[in-house]
Amino acid sequence: MKKLVIGTIVAGTAVFSAVGLFFVGCGSTPPVGSSGTPGGGIGGGVTFNTDPSSQAGTGGSGSGATPTGDANCGTYTGGTAREPADVLLVLDRSGSMDWSTAADNTDCSGSSSTCTTRWTALTSAVNTTLSSTAGSINWGLKLFSSPSGHGNCTVNNSVEVAIGANSSSSIQAQITKASPGGYTPTATAIDAAKTYLDTVTDQNNKVILLATDGEPNCQGGKENTTDDVQGALDAITAAYKAGYKVYVIGIGPQTALANLDKFAAAGGTANYYPASSPQALSDAFAAISVAVTTCTFTLLKAPPDQNNIAVYLDTHLVAQDPVNGWSLGANAQTIVLNGTTCDQITSGKASQVQVLFGCASPPSILF
Repeated sequence: MKKLVIGTIVAGTAVFSAVGLFFVGCGSTPPVGSSGTPGGGIGGGVTFNTDPSSQAGTGGSGSGATPTGDANCGTYTGGTAREPADVLLVLDRSGSMDWSTAADNTDCSGSSSTCTTRWTALTSAVNTTLSSTAGSINWGLKLFSSPSGHGNCTVNNSVEVAIGANSSSSIQAQITKASPGGYTPTATAIDAAKTYLDTVTDQNNKVILLATDGEPNCQGGKENTTDDVQGALDAITAAYKAGYKVYVIGIGPQTALANLDKFAAAGGTANYYPASSPQALSDAFAAISVAVTTCTFTLLKAPPDQNNIAVYLDTHLVAQDPVNGWSLGANAQTIVLNGTTCDQITSGKASQVQVLFGCASPPSILF
């Protein structure tokens, strides 16, 4: 009898370790069946006997010995990592970001606590989001117009903070140092964001998160207040065609944000997120953080037999299905949850994924 591997992943956490041992006769029969849960007969003539100190589906690591590989058939027990998403924050710091989150033409910078500026609310929401998504999202930062630029419409080609796993403190420092000022060169900012993302060579899913409080201007990249809705749409469409979805948050009264649904649709995300209060802004960031969280899970070693894999979601067997089940990812070491199965993870309805795999071929000697 030979070991079958189980790697456990809990949603919202970056790296997870193996939590149990299952035993199965080596062979090509996939470790799946009709019962839907590990730990007992699951059909196909294959029976699992769980290690009682570390049973699958409990979400705990158990008190038994650390699982080890089996020298007889070479199966591997090891950690599993959830692939993070790469998200570039593209934040509007125009002069109107000093206005109230609830009203237009109401400059409340330095006034009573009952009036919160859009920039203050944005800073708070970003800081909270960075803290709550550590490990599941790699963040970067692009401000527009650029704080170091000369002119109301200047957008530098570089980003303020490069996308990275440990970028949170740098982003917070840059936002704290910046202040509202200038116009709203949205098109140029999205173009610069796309150009930067084209240089990021990791295999992670890449996303732009645009947060703005008004209509784009600086048409043609020149210093002016001429409406540039079409320029922004063209830039967002180009980013989406390059593989980068664009999520949009509108800060302030919805009457001033008439075109943002068009921007979201062009970016492949259907609708923008309205935020006319600090809480609504925080909720928008939280919702987008969930939406961009990936459903790709990486094993530290490829399964010996790609036909001998089982995937469980909160102990329920998931069908191998590229539409609403699981499938192999870009290589044999990645498992992707698709459609409604992924939705259960990103919505928080399910929290635990288990990937089991067995031996590639029968042993030469049966015990």
